[in-house]
Amino acid sequence: MLLFDTSADYLQIFFYVLAFAAWAVATFVVKNLKTAKGLQILFAGVCLLFVTAVLQNFADVFYQYAVSAKVLVLAELILLLISTVLLIMAASQILMLKDLTAPLLITFVSVGLCLILYAIFVADNALLVDNIRQILPVIGLFYVFLSFLSKPKVWKYPAELTAAAAVAGLIVLMLWPMFFANRYPWYVPLDLIFLLAFAYFLFGKENATHNWQLIREKYNKLNNNLAAIVKSSPFPIVMAKLGDDSLVKVNQTALKLFGIAEDELPRYHFKDFFVDGDNRQLFLEKLEKNGEVHDFEILVKRANGNTPFWLLASANVIDYNNDVVLYAAFQDITSRKKRESLLQSQADRDPLTSLFNRRYFEAKTAQKIEAAHARKQSFAVLMIDADNFKNINDTYGHKIGDKVLIELAAVCERSLRQDDLVARYGGEEFVVFLANVSGEIAVTVADRLREAIAQIVVYADNGQPISFTVSIGVAPSGISDNINMMIKMADDAMYAAKQNGRNRVEIFKRELAEKFGEKQNNQQRLMHPVFAKEETEEISLLDGVEANHMLED
Repeated sequence: MLLFDTSADYLQIFFYVLAFAAWAVATFVVKNLKTAKGLQILFAGVCLLFVTAVLQNFADVFYQYAVSAKVLVLAELILLLISTVLLIMAASQILMLKDLTAPLLITFVSVGLCLILYAIFVADNALLVDNIRQILPVIGLFYVFLSFLSKPKVWKYPAELTAAAAVAGLIVLMLWPMFFANRYPWYVPLDLIFLLAFAYFLFGKENATHNWQLIREKYNKLNNNLAAIVKSSPFPIVMAKLGDDSLVKVNQTALKLFGIAEDELPRYHFKDFFVDGDNRQLFLEKLEKNGEVHDFEILVKRANGNTPFWLLASANVIDYNNDVVLYAAFQDITSRKKRESLLQSQADRDPLTSLFNRRYFEAKTAQKIEAAHARKQSFAVLMIDADNFKNINDTYGHKIGDKVLIELAAVCERSLRQDDLVARYGGEEFVVFLANVSGEIAVTVADRLREAIAQIVVYADNGQPISFTVSIGVAPSGISDNINMMIKMADDAMYAAKQNGRNRVEIFKRELAEKFGEKQNNQQRLMHPVFAKEETEEISLLDGVEANHMLED
């Protein structure tokens, strides 16, 4: 296998080295292919063929150093035998993705080695040596050629066809001296090596294309499976783009829930169904922070109505159709929220009058006082008590007494502002928080409320009209910020109103506290029951307060 023109051998060697370098790079490109091992062994086998060719071309150099011709030929043929074994192994890997069995390799190597030793040392036949020199590589290259063409529908794969053409060209060069006397041009093998390198790059491209197709198929399969899951889910499911919040996919359950048709999806965004913008912002903040949201309560509305309803949402962020989308599943909890609201209302309200109860009033008023301080606003607390209520119950019965309390509560609710708060404190006592009022205005409001209640008429079972009055105590802000203390102050003022003739309004002031302080040891009604367990000296908290800090009547 003569490859080089001795007149320009170093230049030729340079181009061959360049070609094999390109092929080596291409071998690195195909390292992730299933047939990568076979292609790498093919590269090693062909490299060894060209090393053998170089050895043959520079035989004269070895002769100058007194190397025996037979030894040199033996080395050349052994290299060719090794190269052939590598080519056969490469064909096996490319075709079957596995190595040849050890017995088969040992048999082939043994037969080849015996034939080489016979040709050199026994027959001493130069023609037989030349035939072995040509035939051995052809056997290996032919198997490689067949392995490339064995792929089904090989005409659809440019890489296999290109590699097979290059190997076929090498086979022709191996057999050329047996049929033609003239030499082929030195650049022909060079072109075949470049062609093999190009084929390897094609293998890499085909593999990348194949992998991309597999990824696309897997991705499409996942998307189709996800779409099927969404469609068949008994729960409402919505998928919306994170970028512009537009709806991507909504199952039939969700379409019915939100009252939209499937062909109307492009018109809507997920945010269109939120009632409360702050609720939606909190939902998105949790999603951004944790990447998912579980059991988050959202208040939503239908597309064709304004009646809000509650959903329990669980959501996370997924990839769908090359986009980042929000995947959210919902559960309608409107009935549950109504039950919770009813239970909360029952816990917070008086069952007879439907006013808030004492516990709710104290907790809510503490918040209102804190807000009033933040705004630097004054406020007041009223204590209202029905006059001679025991006589009404004793004379007309508890049923009429309940009617009186219901009507009294209704007048209070109608007469007060939205920011005010009224509650039944216990028995026939009612308590009111007036927001953003001075002591003088609070007294005026209380007096108007007293007059409105005095006009109420309740009819007994026999048709007899019953009227009643109330006594009201006013506790203005500025003396104490503690709601329990203000209730006690209003209660004391209300008690003073009763002692001063009933059906009147009294405002709490220092003189009243001192008066009750002198009588607290012999009067059972001085202190409100809520303070019954407190020290009687508690009223002394007002001692030392300057007169100009007290609100005068």
